[in-house]
Amino acid sequence: MDRGTESTFQPRAVARAVAAIIALLAAGLAGFLVANQVAQVNPGRVAPVSLPPASAPTPSPPLLTDIGRDDLASVVTVEAELESGAEESLGTGWIFDKLGDVVTNAHVINGDDTLRVTDRTGHIYVARLVQSSESSDLALLRVTGTLTGTPLPVDARTLTAVPAGVMTLASSRATGHGDMTAETLIGLDDDVPLQGTGIEAGQSLPQEYDDMLHLEGARIYEGNSGGPVLDAAGQVIGIITLASPSTADSYAIPISRVLSMLNQWVAAG
Repeated sequence: MDRGTESTFQPRAVARAVAAIIALLAAGLAGFLVANQVAQVNPGRVAPVSLPPASAPTPSPPLLTDIGRDDLASVVTVEAELESGAEESLGTGWIFDKLGDVVTNAHVINGDDTLRVTDRTGHIYVARLVQSSESSDLALLRVTGTLTGTPLPVDARTLTAVPAGVMTLASSRATGHGDMTAETLIGLDDDVPLQGTGIEAGQSLPQEYDDMLHLEGARIYEGNSGGPVLDAAGQVIGIITLASPSTADSYAIPISRVLSMLNQWVAAG
């Protein structure tokens, strides 16, 4: 190869290399500008992600013990005493209305002459018998003064579902035991013949109780008589009346069966 050929070859090779470099630089610059323009269309902004709305947790139903504790302020002690002072009986009652009326069992007052009601704060009130029914074992008392506590709500509907958890309330002063007992409602219309050996033996009672609520669970004592039976909503569905001396069975008057009679007594005053 001669010098002339070599001298004409090198400038062409250099020119081609330079052209290639310039083309690469131009392409890179164009890509940079395009990328920069795209980035500046919406700088620093990220497409939002749709999330499902947070659902509020479902509140737990109140416990029966909490319901019972709230309603204890409306439970009273019923004390019946003969004029001679030789005999006294204690039982439970509960505030029925704003007139100062208290519901209890007829066998709690047992025809006694002096009636007193003690509320949860320890205030003692003189009470009079509005009316009672031995066949239904139900009594309505009216106090002189204003009771501490509010009337308990009543569920007058006929019960249809068992088993169901319930809570019975009582005067611990009358029972000598606790003032709340958790029970299970297992029967809705039981007939209970009396044999004279139960906790109410010797009291003035019918020979048989018809259409009674049947409860099973914690022990029910004599002083529980007249106390309310509450459902899961804190409403009165029954009135404790009887208990077995040997088993964990007790019985209550359905409030739906006697509510109209109680309302008639209230109106007669």
